[in-house]
Amino acid sequence: MTLERSYPRKISDLFAFLLPFLLLSGLALGGGGVDLFTRHVAGILAWILVAVLLVLPFPERIRPGRSVALIGGLILGLALLSAISSIWSSSVSLSLAEFERGIGYLGFFAASYLTMRTPKQREWFARGIGAGIAAVCLLALGERLIHGGGGEEAVVFNRLNYPLGYWNADGIFFGAGVVLFVWFSSCAEARLPRAGWLALAIPVATALYLTYSRGGLAVASIALFLLFFLSRDRLKVLLVAALVAAASVPILFAVDAYPAISGTGFEKPGVGESLVVILVALASIAAAVLALEALLRFGRNRPELSRKAVSASRDRRFLFSVAGVALATVLTLTVFFGSNVWDQFGDSDVPAPKNPRERFTELSGSYRLEFDEVALRTFTENPLVGTGAGTYRFEWAREREIYVTTLDAHSFFLESLSDLGLAGGLLTFGLTFSLIWLGAVAWRQKRGRDGPVVLAITAALLLSFAFDWFWRLGATAALLLLFAAWIASAEAVEPWRKYSEAGKGTKVAGLLAAWLAIAVLTVPAISDRYIEASADSVREGSIEQAADQARTASRLEPWNPEPHMQLAVIAESRDDTGEAIEEIDRAIELEPENWQARVIRFRINYNAGRKAEARRDYEILGEINPIVFDQVSFREVREGSS
Repeated sequence: MTLERSYPRKISDLFAFLLPFLLLSGLALGGGGVDLFTRHVAGILAWILVAVLLVLPFPERIRPGRSVALIGGLILGLALLSAISSIWSSSVSLSLAEFERGIGYLGFFAASYLTMRTPKQREWFARGIGAGIAAVCLLALGERLIHGGGGEEAVVFNRLNYPLGYWNADGIFFGAGVVLFVWFSSCAEARLPRAGWLALAIPVATALYLTYSRGGLAVASIALFLLFFLSRDRLKVLLVAALVAAASVPILFAVDAYPAISGTGFEKPGVGESLVVILVALASIAAAVLALEALLRFGRNRPELSRKAVSASRDRRFLFSVAGVALATVLTLTVFFGSNVWDQFGDSDVPAPKNPRERFTELSGSYRLEFDEVALRTFTENPLVGTGAGTYRFEWAREREIYVTTLDAHSFFLESLSDLGLAGGLLTFGLTFSLIWLGAVAWRQKRGRDGPVVLAITAALLLSFAFDWFWRLGATAALLLLFAAWIASAEAVEPWRKYSEAGKGTKVAGLLAAWLAIAVLTVPAISDRYIEASADSVREGSIEQAADQARTASRLEPWNPEPHMQLAVIAESRDDTGEAIEEIDRAIELEPENWQARVIRFRINYNAGRKAEARRDYEILGEINPIVFDQVSFREVREGSS
């Protein structure tokens, strides 16, 4: 009987490992999940897995608790509020897209939670996250060593942004990965896994360097600092971290010796250059592994010295001293340099350093202060309900004072306030505080040996979400939600939870929710493919096919202006002004503040000789995007065109 039941348990453990690995790897291969189709497909697959996990007769029962209800409820609440905001939003399409985003993310969270029903599965799940980060790192380094860091010669240097499509996203992945692998190595009791995790941490640290991401470095530093206080084996954590840093130095020197690999050159690296870097990396990894084993053996041979060192590191007076020194250092730096740092952060003249290493010490906010000011101003003008989910881009186009285009506020928290008002802010901050609180409870009550590193990385990730658009990028949001699921599952694996197993009603409700979510995500995913196919058909010269594909997309999503914009451009190419105006009017009716649609109508009217209508379009463009269209009068545009 025990032998027969061992196979289902192994399959359950494998599910727990594979889900985070496949989710992170799949989103990375899909460009990071920034586009709707990739993100929706991942969400559909996650909800299918939810249905499978609810139905299959796994040996471990589902034991839902208050933690999963709280975190899942907050994610669902944010999604539903986004859908409701379409009532007053200037773009039903964008608000519903945010609703769909939330439903997909809820699928990531729910599927992850359901794979963790035992303490062993939670350990496998955490290592699955590590495996996913390792896969992203290997893809990134492989691309750099093969294709190089060159690009357009207009840029001074190229940061590592493959495969997620954004160097800061790569950066926080690798920053979290370094700390996670340091922890796994320090916890491993056997020599082989200890060496393996250490060996992974070193190339991930190299990849972090190549992103030149201050956010990624901040995630690694903050998480490691927190881990120092949260872990009882902090000396071993520091030892492994020090070895990772030391082993990375020769690799970074080798990388910097070849501009094509460091990103300062504009050609592919030679085979010899890549081989040198790989050999240096292998030698450094081997040296670090040998040094770790030698130092651990030294500690075992001197048990009295080791005992005293460990005892001193766990003394509260020592921890308070370290915290005091850290606090005093921060206060001193703030007093002497705080004003200068703030001035540099808010300076609209963003410097372009010629040496990529200068990015780590350059303090410019890259227009984030301007983004934040518009978000806060929008919130103060619409404090109760906001302007509607996804509509920050319109507020920015109207309120901006600099020639910078952005689709979001680069802050998960401020954009929630701007788009969804006080209710959105409460849901967002509630999710943040819940994750920190529940993570702290899991750590305090020792619910899983990975509690310290999960809490440390989760806190660092949440801080990073305050300064960049990581919630809108599927891969980075998935990374946070995977840790959130681990935190929520801490309660479910407690022995007393066996008396509160999920009943048939809960499973039926879960299955119904899964199929509804799949339907919600499938329709816009198909519509998006038709829109992309229509654009491809236009490029290939198949105009009739392009029009049919755009009309199909419009039938699937009648609230989406994009198919009508596509049909207007197609009609314009046929010199069918009447149809072009009809289609673009429909697009503008669906999204009145979309200045790109207004530009299309201005062009159609102007080229058709409808000067009064074109003038009116131009005046409206001056209202919704004044920094661009208020600078030149309609008369100057007309004279320049003639």
